[in-house]
Amino acid sequence: MPRFEDTNIGDQIPVQTETLDQARLIVYAGASGDFNPLHWQEDFAAQVSPTGGIIAHGMLNMGIVSRVVTDWAGGPENVLKLSCNFRAPCPVGAAVSFGGEVLALDENEHTATLAVWAELEDGAKVVDRRASRAVVRLT
Repeated sequence: MPRFEDTNIGDQIPVQTETLDQARLIVYAGASGDFNPLHWQEDFAAQVSPTGGIIAHGMLNMGIVSRVVTDWAGGPENVLKLSCNFRAPCPVGAAVSFGGEVLALDENEHTATLAVWAELEDGAKVVDRRASRAVVRLT
């Protein structure tokens, strides 16, 4: 867990990269109750998906962003707010990098505001850092 005194504007939280395979999407669908065929049925997704194929749930990506922030912050009790703005679809099988950057520090509250993001290998912004934020409590 980072200490407030050791945290600076511009600090990057460790990037985590994951490949979202079909099995992960099916497990997430079962856990979330979101059985939209866009996330598991190839022939349906081929007709309606902006990628022409199966795409990951947006909230699955947000959940991974949450885990990356929680790992950095030292636990869920230190994550005070999280919001994500989704920009691009995430095709099944894509490698996605998740991370964040310290944008602001509040000395009175001992908090850091982070820009958070998720990007595909080609640079497509799945979660847009310009409008996605987390606020975490630091020691």
